[in-house]
Amino acid sequence: MEYIQRFLRIKSKTAQIIPLQLNAPQRKLYDALAEQYRRGKPMRAIVLKARQMGFSTLTEAMIFKRTATARNIKSGIVAHIEQATANLFGMFKLYYDNLPEALKPKLRASNAREVVFDNGEGTGLNSQIKCMTAMGKGVGRSDTFQNLHISEYAFWPADKAKILAGLLQAVPHTPDTMIVIESTPNGYDHFKELWDAAVRGESDFAPVFCGWNELD
Repeated sequence: MEYIQRFLRIKSKTAQIIPLQLNAPQRKLYDALAEQYRRGKPMRAIVLKARQMGFSTLTEAMIFKRTATARNIKSGIVAHIEQATANLFGMFKLYYDNLPEALKPKLRASNAREVVFDNGEGTGLNSQIKCMTAMGKGVGRSDTFQNLHISEYAFWPADKAKILAGLLQAVPHTPDTMIVIESTPNGYDHFKELWDAAVRGESDFAPVFCGWNELD
């Protein structure tokens, strides 16, 4: 958490660039994942949320830290529509652009689809963040990820369960991996089924609920 709050910057609702200081809902998610980490478990969380709570901001911050400070890490982010994917990529760019120079890893590529932390000689981190859209053809196929963010899953296309199954298989079931599935609700769908299973303790995912009244 120290790296996130000390070095990462976000854009406030008043368009100011400010330090990322975790709010109460963000801390609830962070603590749930940290507890699994302390127990030597793979980090898994499913988040049922109100809008504008900052869960994507925190998840991208954790993925950025885990990818930009370690070698040979591949992280994936999958949103429901292209605009959301672009917005999530924008967070990574803001995080990187505002890092102290001494902490900036070399960049080999940076575009709307991926960020590659490496140098021209191939002796850098060789770590990557890949941004995808659930509507994309073959999303996540043939990939292996150490970190995965599934954003607004309840609003994914009708065959979302099949897409998600392939993505989850791309993440090894090891303690150094992280998966966050988050969404606002959208009726009785596969997201609700996953949520109910987590609440019943039938999956590895910690259920994290945050209503609108939990944010100051």
